[in-house]
Amino acid sequence: MGDELIETIIKEIEDNIEKAVGVGETGLDFHHTKDLEGRRRQEKIFKLFIELASEYELPLIIHARDGEKQAFKILKEHPLEDVIFHCYSGSLNTAKNIIEEGYYLSFSTMICFIDHHQRLIKDLPLQSILTETDSPYLSPFKGKRNEPLFVEEAVKKIAQLKNTSIQEVDRTTEKNAKKIFKI
Repeated sequence: MGDELIETIIKEIEDNIEKAVGVGETGLDFHHTKDLEGRRRQEKIFKLFIELASEYELPLIIHARDGEKQAFKILKEHPLEDVIFHCYSGSLNTAKNIIEEGYYLSFSTMICFIDHHQRLIKDLPLQSILTETDSPYLSPFKGKRNEPLFVEEAVKKIAQLKNTSIQEVDRTTEKNAKKIFKI
């Protein structure tokens, strides 16, 4: 992605900022990027979007795949008030550090079938969690396209894993979302 395209994207965001409730998703995806130059480029772009969220006082939604720890490190250098690590799949230790900073973790419908996500949920406070589907991917139903309606499956699974009611998970995650997005 060239600098000109990034500038165009940022201008488009700024031209429509009054409609925005957040900035993102942005971040670091090191899953396929192993070379140092590619990773540094992603970090540079990530910092631009952190600055944008800071300037407009909007929440930042972070995509960090195999880059959660580095994204958190960069955020520590450029702190923001409201941050969501979307579709979180990093380590428990990094998750705890993220939460200690007052940030949130969002879990997709992968919670329904991935052991790692289920272990994370058991050890994390509901007050720091959001739910999502990440549609059209990651369906909780094999062979089906994911739909926003399926977030209900994530809520059910979290309730089961945390040994609480579906209503409590729904109420708490909705409260978290309203707080972050000021809605």
